[in-house]
Amino acid sequence: MSSYRTTLKRLSALSAALIFAVTFTACDSFVANVDQPVDEAGSDQFSDPAEAEFLITGVEAQWADSHSGVTDLADGLSDEFRFGINGDATFPTFAQLDAGIIADDNNSITGALNDLQEYRFLADDLLRRVEEDERFDLSDPSATASEEQVRLVANVHGANARYYLATYFGDPDDPRRGGATIDTSAFIPSPELYQQAENKYAAALAQAEALESGLQQRQIQSARARAALYAGTHDFQDSGGFQGQEALEAAAAYAREGLQQGESWDVSYDLNTGNDYHFQAGAGRLQLAVQDGNFNQLATRSPDPSQSYRVADEETGELVARSHIETVANNPAELSRIPLTVINDGGTTLGGFGALPENLQNAALGDDLFPTIFDTWQPNGEANSIGESAAENIVEWGQGKWEQRTDMPFVSWQELFLIRAELELRGYDAGGESALELVNTVRASFDLSDLSDIDMERLAVERDRTLFATGHRLPDQRRMDVVEWHLKDQVGGQSTAQWLQLTRAETEPNPNF
Repeated sequence: MSSYRTTLKRLSALSAALIFAVTFTACDSFVANVDQPVDEAGSDQFSDPAEAEFLITGVEAQWADSHSGVTDLADGLSDEFRFGINGDATFPTFAQLDAGIIADDNNSITGALNDLQEYRFLADDLLRRVEEDERFDLSDPSATASEEQVRLVANVHGANARYYLATYFGDPDDPRRGGATIDTSAFIPSPELYQQAENKYAAALAQAEALESGLQQRQIQSARARAALYAGTHDFQDSGGFQGQEALEAAAAYAREGLQQGESWDVSYDLNTGNDYHFQAGAGRLQLAVQDGNFNQLATRSPDPSQSYRVADEETGELVARSHIETVANNPAELSRIPLTVINDGGTTLGGFGALPENLQNAALGDDLFPTIFDTWQPNGEANSIGESAAENIVEWGQGKWEQRTDMPFVSWQELFLIRAELELRGYDAGGESALELVNTVRASFDLSDLSDIDMERLAVERDRTLFATGHRLPDQRRMDVVEWHLKDQVGGQSTAQWLQLTRAETEPNPNF
C-alpha cells in the first residue's frame, strides 16, 4: 500500500497542532476544551469546508519543498554543478549524481522524490475531497475557499507534480528512460505523465477562466507550454502519450497566451521552508559547486566522476562541459544572470552572501571584487589565493542566485520568451515577434547587448545562462541536439543516468513495479 495517506494524516495533524498551539487563548481549564488529542487527528478531520484554505496552504508549502529539492539534484546530474573538491564533509550521494552512476539506495533522490510524491498526493487528495466527500461542501457559508479556487489549486498542482515526474525521474533499470510511478501503479513513461499533466492543466485553466484571473491563466499556459515543449522535443522510446508534433503544436498555442513581460509565477520560501539551493549549492552548504569545466577539479571519491565525464582531449583533460565560471570570467556583465558566490577553504563565503551579484560587491571586499578574483583564479584544481590571508583562498564557486528565503520562479516571462523563440526556430508560430526579437528582449532585461542573429545553438546558450540554477540544463542536454551530453555512455559496464532514477524506497513497496 502507498504510504502517502499516512503521511497526509501525520502532516495534517502536525500542522493542526502548530496552529492550535499558536492561536489557543490561555485558560486554566484548557484540557476540557479539547475533544481529542490533536496528534490523533486524521485526514477526515479536514473534510470540514472551513479547512479549505488550510488545505490549499499545505499544498503550496509542499510545492516549495519539492521544487528546489528536485531541480538542484537535476543540476547535479547535469554538468551545471559538480560534487567538487570541497565536498568531502558532505553526502557521497551527490558524487553518484555527478558521476551518473546512481545506487538504488541514493537517499538524496529518495528524499526529493518523497517530497514530490507527497506534493502530488496532497493535490490529488484535495480534488478527491471536492468530488467524492459530501462533507466537503464548498457552498457552505463556513467554507474558506470557493469550489473554483479549490479545483484550480488541486488541478494545477497535480499537473505540476506530474510535470516534475515526467521531466526529472526515470526507470531504475533503464537510466535513459524517463518516467515514474504514482502510488502503487506500474511504471508510467514520461509521455504518459506529460499527458496527465496536460489534462490537469486544461482543467485548471477552466477554473482560472471561471475566476476571471488573467494572470493565473497566463501562468498556467506558460507552464503548459513548457511541458508540451519538453514532451515534443525528447526522443522518447515509448509510443503513446503526449509527444511529437502534437505536443509542439500545442506548445505554440499555449505560449501565445503565456506570461507577458515582467510577469512570473513564483515558488515562495521562508524560514520554515528554505530554498534547497542555499543548503546544497550555495553559502548554506556547498555540496554542489558551480561547474568550472576543469577535469582536475572533479571529485576523486567513489564513484569517481572523472571516470564518467566525456572529455574533448584525453591528454589535457579538457571537459566538454559548459562552464559558467569561464563565461563570467570572460564577460563579467553575465553576472547579472549568472550570479556566483565565492566559497573559501573554510567552506564559507567571502564577505557574506547576497541573492544578487551587486550584493556581493560590497565595501568590505571592494568594488573590484570580481575582476580581482577572475584575474587571479586559474582552473588548476588547486586553491587559488586573492590575498595574503588563508581565509581568502578560493576553493569552490557556489550559486549566488538563491538564498534561504529567496523565492524562485516556477516559470518566468524570460523563460516563456525563450520557449517562444525556440518554437519559432522550429517552425511554429508562437506569437507576433521573431525569435531574435524575443531573445534580445530577454537579454535587455539583464542589461546585455543585443545579438545580431540567432540559431538553435545560440538559443541553447541563451537558455543555459538565463535559466542558471533552475534545473533546466538537464532536460536541455537530453532533448537538444546542439547540446552535447557530458557523461560517457558506460562506466565499468554500467550505463550512466540521464534521469534521477527511482530508488528502492519507491519500488520495493510497489507490487506492480
